Amino acid sequence: MAGKIVIDITNPLTADFSGLTIGHTTSAAEEIQKRAPGAKVVKAFNTVFASVLQNGGKASGKPATVFVAGDDAEARKSVVSLAKSAGLAAVETGGLVSARYLEPLAGLNIALGYGLGHGTDIAPTWQGIA
Repeated sequence: MAGKIVIDITNPLTADFSGLTIGHTTSAAEEIQKRAPGAKVVKAFNTVFASVLQNGGKASGKPATVFVAGDDAEARKSVVSLAKSAGLAAVETGGLVSARYLEPLAGLNIALGYGLGHGTDIAPTWQGIA
C-alpha cells in the first residue's frame, strides 16, 4: 500500500445507524491510516448516498458535494479531480483529522434520508465553496 491513494468511504455507524462507534479523538479514516501507514488515506464520498453516485453525482438535479480530507495534499487534489470528473462538486476540508467532522455529517445525512423519510436523493453541501 506504500505510496498508494486509499479512498475511505466508510462511516463508523452503529448497527442501527443511531450513532458513531468511534469519534471525537479519532475517525475511521485515521484508524485505516494507522493500519496502512505507508498509504495516502483520503476520506471522501462518505457523505454521498450510493443512489446519488449512480445518478451521475446529482442530488435533486444538482451536483452533490464530495468533502475531501487527507494529510497528503497531492492525494487530496487527485481525489478532488476524480470527484469533479464524475460530475460532483468537491471541497477540500484539510488534513485527515477533519474526517472526525465528515463522519458525523454522513450520519446526519443518513438520519435525514432514512430516519426522517427524506429519501436518498439528498446530499450535504456548503454554498459558496464548492
